[in-house]
Amino acid sequence: MRLLFDTSILVEIDRQNEQVVTLLKKWVQEGKELVISTITVAEILTGSYLHRDIRTAVLTAKEVLNQFTWLELDGEIAETTAKLYAYLLLEKKEKSIEYPDVLIAATALAHNCDAIITLNKKDFCLFPHIKEKIYTPNEFEKRKNL
Repeated sequence: MRLLFDTSILVEIDRQNEQVVTLLKKWVQEGKELVISTITVAEILTGSYLHRDIRTAVLTAKEVLNQFTWLELDGEIAETTAKLYAYLLLEKKEKSIEYPDVLIAATALAHNCDAIITLNKKDFCLFPHIKEKIYTPNEFEKRKNL
């Protein structure tokens, strides 16, 4: 089972949220594949480069990031992103979703991820093809059929 994690989850790991860290360790032991988009990598590293102690912040961030498989952007993800964003603008008249979230959603679709784990459900649930795959860590843990 492939689980894609949104940037919000990696922020919680950096904040040493014990509940999130414990669930991630459990899922690794259960054989689940933990993946992130390279967009998430860029977002996390951007925050690290804004710290006073850049060197320590970047090293710490890379330790967290390297615990996941990175899914790189490619042409398929770029085209899927374009379709999703056009859908939001034309069908939903939605302009508030951040573009990195559209890229992350497209990554999940292109790589057939079984779930997107996030603390930002409201934006991801706008997409009809993945809205049934969006969970907070606790919600995913409580699901019995996955």
